[in-house]
Amino acid sequence: MKSGFSAYVKYFFAFILSLGGILLSRAAFAQPCHLRISLVTVGVGDQLYATFGHTAIRVIDSSDNGDYIFNYGTFDFDTPHFYWKFIRGKLMYSLSVENFPDFMAEYYQEKRKVVEQLLNLTCAEKERIWQFLQYNYLPQNRDYKYDFLFDNCSTRIRDIFVRVLGPGWKYPNIVPESDLSFRTEINRYLQNKPWELLGINLMFGESTDDSMNSSQIMFIPDYLAKAVGSSAINGKPLVAKTRVLYDPGPQPDNSFPFFLQPLFWLVILAVFIVVISFNRHWTISKKLLPWIDRCLFFLSGLLGLFLLFMWFGTDHHVCRWNYNLLWAFPLNIIYSFYVHKNTSGVRKYAGWIIFLCFILLFGWYVLPQQIPLAVLPVIAMLFVRAWHILGSHKLALR
Repeated sequence: MKSGFSAYVKYFFAFILSLGGILLSRAAFAQPCHLRISLVTVGVGDQLYATFGHTAIRVIDSSDNGDYIFNYGTFDFDTPHFYWKFIRGKLMYSLSVENFPDFMAEYYQEKRKVVEQLLNLTCAEKERIWQFLQYNYLPQNRDYKYDFLFDNCSTRIRDIFVRVLGPGWKYPNIVPESDLSFRTEINRYLQNKPWELLGINLMFGESTDDSMNSSQIMFIPDYLAKAVGSSAINGKPLVAKTRVLYDPGPQPDNSFPFFLQPLFWLVILAVFIVVISFNRHWTISKKLLPWIDRCLFFLSGLLGLFLLFMWFGTDHHVCRWNYNLLWAFPLNIIYSFYVHKNTSGVRKYAGWIIFLCFILLFGWYVLPQQIPLAVLPVIAMLFVRAWHILGSHKLALR
């Protein structure tokens, strides 16, 4: 009788322990996630480096009251040979982590809008992103070689979603127009910086004119935010809530007046050179034209050498196959020292310049690369001066 009672007691305690275990496991499963993950997008700024905006990932960890920003857009100014590495495309960028208030302080000062998109993820998905970010932040993993179009602070975060969320992450077509090229969208962001726009368009080669797809256009933070905001994860919206963290309000109009833009000044210079070229008997023409020719051909050749260096001497893939070399021909430097010598070589080279200018002018809309409009006056100057050099040397032979 006693042993039977003991058996009942054991069964009873076993039942209580089992029930307790089930309740504890359910309670643990029902615990809210301690992670809150969001995409933070910063608006454009006045400086050239801030022209395209910025993006980062915010992680709030309630288990330690942490509020972290993971930022793939940092680099070290104390890097040995910093500027040389920057020019050659060999400067390493890094993933950095900072406290969220410190991150925001910079954009309060610069008066740049900041928008946060809270991600609608499961606990497991949040944990995977959290682990991925921590693994990336290890000293041996945090550095990467920056590429303006294909590997930057925005594409790095896009790739996190691709790798961690997998095929469950679906986003619609976010390219605003068909056959939109990298160059067209870059130019839109640079429209209030005409001199920088000209410089960048001179350096960027044919690949910049390739059409973008929805994944590629996310190299711009605004489009990453647009993709995330309109996407879904396993059939549910990826963004649970969007809020503006800081809005500086309307900003002053920074557009350039036409008389300060490069096209205006290059047209003025071209008109001046064309006028004095067709009036060679003027005293001013006789004095100025020899120096104009030397400077024009020397500077265009010097630019050509720089473009060749950006093509072959750097890791900037976007600077390869640059059709601006058709007018900024590197050998123009040598030609500038012989331009007024009456030799067959000088005449032949003048004919070569005329030929290249014809290719550019008649192939303006069919070349695989868009040449900056501000280059037209320069091509006109090179054509006119080469034509007159060829003509004057022929007259001298008679």
